[in-house]
Amino acid sequence: GAFSPLSLGVGVFSAGVNTAWNFPGEWGVSWSGAGKRYLHREADVVISNSLEAGLGALWGERANYVRSGKRGVKPRLGYALKTVFLAHRADGRLEFAWARLAGNTVNNVIENTWLPPSATTWQQTAWRSASGFGSRAVGNVWEEFWPDLRRAFRRR
Repeated sequence: GAFSPLSLGVGVFSAGVNTAWNFPGEWGVSWSGAGKRYLHREADVVISNSLEAGLGALWGERANYVRSGKRGVKPRLGYALKTVFLAHRADGRLEFAWARLAGNTVNNVIENTWLPPSATTWQQTAWRSASGFGSRAVGNVWEEFWPDLRRAFRRR
């Protein structure tokens, strides 16, 4: 999913916001800084997804989002948010997503090798890990509801 149109668009948005906020400050508010932020975000997604998929394959966890099949907004939203931290196993059970946790955490430690010093404190590393789960929550909600919204828009 790192190179899907949606992911690439989110990368542009993310780079734009971080450039406007000038984070990390060492990269400056410039096209060069925006490019570094965009490439950093793409590397983040590729590394995290690769670790999660690889470890998930070894440990029997599915890395992809599986729609709930439930009816109603609240049950579906609850499922989408719950599966930020739970993954489907080969037998269909939901269990803690150890590969997702490892991929998200290890990925952020790896990133510290190229990020500027202001972004490599333990607080910034923890923030990037937490925001990775926040991004997963947004992605899960999108995956759960977008097919229905797309059908509704097409009917109009």
